[in-house]
Amino acid sequence: MTEIKHKITNLLKSIEAGNVQYKNLEETLNYILNNNVSKNDAFSFLDLMHLSSISKTIASHDSNQWAMKIAQVIEKHNFHTGQLLLQREKRYKDKIAIHTIDGDKKIDITYTKLWNDVLKTSLAIKNACDNQKATIGILSHNQYKSAVVDLACLSSGFRIIPIPLNATREHLVFIIKEANITHLFLGGEKALQLWNSTKYDDDELVIIDVNDIGLLQNKSISWEMFHDKFSQNQKYDNMNELSDQDMNSTITIMYTSGSTSNPKGVKFSQLNIISKRFSRALALPEISNEDKFLCYLPLFHTFGRYFELMGSIFWGATYTFAESPSFNSLLKDFKIISPTIFISIPKRWVQIYELMNNSLDLDLSTKEEINTKLNDITGSSLKWGLSAAGYLDPDIFKFFHDNKINLMSGYGMTEATGGITMTPPNEYVEDTVGRALPGIRLRIEKDGELCMKGPYISNGFYKDDDSKSFKDGWFYSGDIFKEENGYYFIIDRKKDIYKNSRGQTIAPQKIENLFQDFDLVKSVFLVGDGKEYNTVLIYPNKENIDFNLQNMNESQVQNIFSAMLISINGFLSPFERIVNFAIINRDFSNHRNELTQKGTYKRKNILQNFDLEIDSMYKKDYVSLYNSDKEIKFPNWLIREIGTIKSNIKWNGNEIIIADKNIMLTFRWYENKIHIGELSYDIEKQTFDLALFINTPKLWLGNQEFVVFCANTTFRVKESINYNEITLIIDSESFYDSEQNITVKENDLQLSMLHKSILLYRNNNISFSSHLDEVIKIKNSEWSDVIVETFMQYLEHPKPIFRLKLLETICPLLSERFFVDQLRSIHRYHIVNKEKGFIFDVKKINSKQFHELINLLKIIHSKIDEIDTVDMNFIQKALSIVCEYGKIHPTQFILARSELIWWQLSESPSQVQSSAQKEYYNLINGFRLWIGPNSSITIDRETREEYTWSDVLTFDDNVSNIHKIVLLKAISTTALIKESIFLFSNDTILQLSDIPRNGIWIKHLTTNNHKSSFRILVKTISYGTYNIVLNLNQDEEKDFFEEEIKWLILMGSTSSGLNQLVEKFGGYWPEESIYTEEYITNDTVNIQLNRFKEEISSNSKKDRWQMRWLHYIWNGAQAYIDFWHRTQYKLAIYPPIPDNLIIPPHDYNTGNKIISISDRKEVESIGKFYLDLYIHYILDTEKRYPGLKHMADWELIFTATLEAMKVKKGIPILKRLRDDLSTKEIKNELSKLGLTVSRINNFLTDFNNFGVLTKPVVFASLRYERWLDLNSNATNEAKASILKELYHDYNLNTLLDEYPETRVRFFMMTCLKNSGDRLNTYFQSIIKDMRRESLSPLNLKDKIEDILLNTNLKEDEKFFLARMLYPHIDAADYVELAKIRKGDKKNIDLAFKTEDSEGNIYTIRPPFQPKEIAKFQTIISKENLSVTFNVNHDFLFLVNSRNKVIGGLYYKVKSNLRVHLEWVVIMNKYQQRNLSKKLMNDFFNRMIQNGHNIITVGFYHESFFYKQGFKIDQSFGGLVKKL
Repeated sequence: MTEIKHKITNLLKSIEAGNVQYKNLEETLNYILNNNVSKNDAFSFLDLMHLSSISKTIASHDSNQWAMKIAQVIEKHNFHTGQLLLQREKRYKDKIAIHTIDGDKKIDITYTKLWNDVLKTSLAIKNACDNQKATIGILSHNQYKSAVVDLACLSSGFRIIPIPLNATREHLVFIIKEANITHLFLGGEKALQLWNSTKYDDDELVIIDVNDIGLLQNKSISWEMFHDKFSQNQKYDNMNELSDQDMNSTITIMYTSGSTSNPKGVKFSQLNIISKRFSRALALPEISNEDKFLCYLPLFHTFGRYFELMGSIFWGATYTFAESPSFNSLLKDFKIISPTIFISIPKRWVQIYELMNNSLDLDLSTKEEINTKLNDITGSSLKWGLSAAGYLDPDIFKFFHDNKINLMSGYGMTEATGGITMTPPNEYVEDTVGRALPGIRLRIEKDGELCMKGPYISNGFYKDDDSKSFKDGWFYSGDIFKEENGYYFIIDRKKDIYKNSRGQTIAPQKIENLFQDFDLVKSVFLVGDGKEYNTVLIYPNKENIDFNLQNMNESQVQNIFSAMLISINGFLSPFERIVNFAIINRDFSNHRNELTQKGTYKRKNILQNFDLEIDSMYKKDYVSLYNSDKEIKFPNWLIREIGTIKSNIKWNGNEIIIADKNIMLTFRWYENKIHIGELSYDIEKQTFDLALFINTPKLWLGNQEFVVFCANTTFRVKESINYNEITLIIDSESFYDSEQNITVKENDLQLSMLHKSILLYRNNNISFSSHLDEVIKIKNSEWSDVIVETFMQYLEHPKPIFRLKLLETICPLLSERFFVDQLRSIHRYHIVNKEKGFIFDVKKINSKQFHELINLLKIIHSKIDEIDTVDMNFIQKALSIVCEYGKIHPTQFILARSELIWWQLSESPSQVQSSAQKEYYNLINGFRLWIGPNSSITIDRETREEYTWSDVLTFDDNVSNIHKIVLLKAISTTALIKESIFLFSNDTILQLSDIPRNGIWIKHLTTNNHKSSFRILVKTISYGTYNIVLNLNQDEEKDFFEEEIKWLILMGSTSSGLNQLVEKFGGYWPEESIYTEEYITNDTVNIQLNRFKEEISSNSKKDRWQMRWLHYIWNGAQAYIDFWHRTQYKLAIYPPIPDNLIIPPHDYNTGNKIISISDRKEVESIGKFYLDLYIHYILDTEKRYPGLKHMADWELIFTATLEAMKVKKGIPILKRLRDDLSTKEIKNELSKLGLTVSRINNFLTDFNNFGVLTKPVVFASLRYERWLDLNSNATNEAKASILKELYHDYNLNTLLDEYPETRVRFFMMTCLKNSGDRLNTYFQSIIKDMRRESLSPLNLKDKIEDILLNTNLKEDEKFFLARMLYPHIDAADYVELAKIRKGDKKNIDLAFKTEDSEGNIYTIRPPFQPKEIAKFQTIISKENLSVTFNVNHDFLFLVNSRNKVIGGLYYKVKSNLRVHLEWVVIMNKYQQRNLSKKLMNDFFNRMIQNGHNIITVGFYHESFFYKQGFKIDQSFGGLVKKL
């Protein structure tokens, strides 16, 4: 036995044993290629390649390389069609090769019979041709006999030409002549009718009437006579009949239909045909000899001929001729044959789907019911399908996939023997045509054209110039593609692509395809070649039952199709969008020469035939007024409103004149400036759009001449839009004194009132303020933005008082940051112009603006050394506003007080400190005036007896008599009890009458640092119990005592976002030398350590105390550093020890407190401060409590520094600490403790790369690791649950403003810890962007999109990235980050899975395709609701398990903060399933994620919205929910 036979024998054994080894296959293939093996041995090896077990083994490796190498074996050893047929006959003999169907019966043809018929027909053809060179033609419907002729010619080497049965008679004659057909087989009546219509007469052409119909006009012979005459019952020898063939010469020609010219003949060789079969088998390794094909695709097309007929034979499967291609006939055949494979055009798959939909309620039927019905329709065995030659809705693909039919998509061309790409089994990707098949090389040219080469690609056209299509071994398809991740997307035919007037490339088919799933559209045609914008011709589906177009008026029809275009435009790039459309009254047709035989458009003919409709879409809705190179677009509707005609409107360069009305409008154009009416504007273009100008009220409000010219129609504008190319110019000439009588009437439209207010403002009439105030009081949110935008243009009034009054009036509408910036700017203008009396009505200011003013003061202070006298004056004015605001808003008193104290303690000029002190006393007096004095006597509510303060006080025995006298006097004569309780409770104002007799108990706590402290326990009749600490100065110097009080006020408040560092401060009464503060019961760190001293020293719970000591070090260091920072690095608590600290015992709690600040001292240097902190707080404590050992030291203290004083101030401090290390004494001491310059530098480098690793993130991550150690097999859902819990427990969300990297760091240290460098690189980039403030931590969408699109992620990584991006997702929620294609871009959005009350799964998500918006519109229309979508609408849909929209909502973003919800609708059959609540909850979460916090809705279905938490708010004109 030769070596190759031995290898093949071993392969056969491994196949039988079910243990095929790839290595053995590869070795055998390479041996055949590299050695001279016999033809029989090569054929034996090739025979194995059709077996599924072999294909599956190869497919798991490199199918493409195998296909290329097998092609070499085929070519080298002359393995042609005849050899393939012979192999299958030898192997399968009596197995059924072909079924034909006759009625309800099927006729079986075995592989042996097929082979004998092929040989017999080959011999007959050979004899008929008299051994001369002949070309055989077949014009027939699908039938066994014509298939035999085809196979016989391919087997015996005769050139065979299958002629399209749908050819025209001219094309038929052309093919016969060009291909030099000598023998023509005609099969069936249609073929005979076509032939007779040609009246072709050629005596040399032999015609065989395959079905013996006998109606031919020419001389012919019957099928039987053909065989009897020419085969003459000769015996035939397999080997003799299967002589070698030239594997690269043309064995067959297939003609493609010509749309405008004669068809082209595509040449194929045996190598093309046979190599394709092996390649297709490698692409579909699961298909085997057990499969059955049901086939109706014509054998004159590549898919019918090569994939189905040749493919079935290659696999040793069974091919069935469908009795008819009609759908009803196919349904009968399905039941007779029970096929496993069905290849079809999309229409048949749609029909099966629709039959299912009509038979069952697919939405509500169970999977079992659907499966049973589908099996009943398809014969119970269907496993494989291919949809070819057209578009099929992805939802239909998914339907069959979900029901165990692997329906594949593909793309092919005749020139490639059919298939070029195909979606691999079980790897369907929406809207693609799949990956390249094995054995083909694809490339995409710069212009997007797909090119290909390979052993099964034709080498050219027959007798035709193919230089444009075949170049350098590559075939140029003429189709435009794009490729993503190995998947190919078809865009359009190259010849159909055009450019608009701006040179931008448009692919019409891509855009037209978006209309395919709109039931309202039967046909659509895109127009726009060479034009400014795209339009479409639409032929509507008038039979659509959801929209009864027949009974609609023109306006209703226009609205429906306008909404459709808007939905489609949302998925297109801006230059691709459709601007206009026309409804046409007939469909495109063949007989008008508008369609090719394939049904594709003949675009030039359509453009000619519909030129009137197309012209109307580009017809101007305006009159163009020209002067030089400038154009004014004057809208037709305004001409109607004015009551004139087009010819009466003129523009002379200075005025627009309406001749018959004797009215004019000043309109002068100077290069990039125009003067309209009374005002001037900058303009960027040479064209002025008057309609757009009118729809932008901020541009014309206050322009009286323009308003009069437009006959007041401008006030009827319904919604403001932006004319971005026009900007209003405001200068000193825009304002003037005028006696013009302007009357604001109660019934004026809001825009009219606004216009008149601006006129008054421009006329220097201060009454503008009262009128504008009336407009603002209407609280119509629709026009609030217009008011602000309009008046912001006019802020530069030459008179300071008008600027200030305007700001004061519109203050309620302004954002906090904008308000304070304008306040500062206007103040400067006031001072520079020497205007007296900068008076602002503080009552107009809201809480957010007040807080922002305080933030601005902090910003100004940070540059206090650089500011000028104007800003110095502004600080004083602002402090006055702070004081007044605190007086009229008692809830803001603490903030106002701390701010005024801060300025007294800060390094500020003396005049500012003096102002702050003055305003502080003013504030205290105003507050105490509001809170009122004490009552000296009250009446018991029950006994009606009188009692005084002395009756309610009870003193503990440890209170001295002297102290009793002092305290009784202070409590009786001052309101310290009332004031303290109000400040500590935020709202309770207590009177003597609220306290029962003996209701106050006083105990002496301590006397220390020259102070005596007392606990005052106040029990009330109705308000519960309160604890206060009263501190009495004994002999401390007044200045030191009062300085301490100021620090306590500052440290005890949470102003400017700072944490409370000491107990809350109550009040100070200097005349009594008393101040009050909050009473705290918690233990100090030292007490807690002492309590567990034995446990610590024994190391019995080492892990617990290691973590707890880390917690104490971190919090304690942060507290002491924070105090130092707040004193502007002047003072520090000395010594910094645990005895003076209260730290919550749990690491996730906040609230560090310094007990006493009396032991404060001036700081010598930064290095000395950190040295003291390290020694006294860490090392000395560890000496005192053996067993404590710090896990981290300096890096922890560096981080505590950044947390205490924030990054902006902390980083410079660490750099200054680094500089301090140059001091020899400090350097030596610190270096002994491990602190070096390089250590600080390394920390700063890590900070630049990864931001701040805050304590909450560290402890949350450590807790996660401990949980994971205990739950090593936890599911992703369980991990997500603990992550969300930890994120909440450690309040990580509160850190995002200062440490935007928090969420990313947390995920990096937990669930994505092991994701490797690729993700870490992305995260590092994200963190840097966030630290640069170019990226918000709440909007990581673009970055996560980038990761998803450019990184191959694991499923668990996708799972956790979704939760990183959307914090509101619960652990159990099943979500996907879905990719949405819009134009040339891909975006991601959240697809949220939820259940109804019956356990059915739904998805909540935005629309993925325009058709979904159309479906939503249908649902709304069935509810008898009238809606019109516009470009500003966004959608959120509820989608069932079949990916069908069953409800949803749509809304409009009105501002950064507000969203208006238009409608919420769910189909009737899905109501009462708790879905609306889930839809709304997800909507709320998405809005919060996007930064919106107000949702408004009109008055409809009030009861529904009340349940969702909406409330009536007249300021928004409807129902409102605040998120």
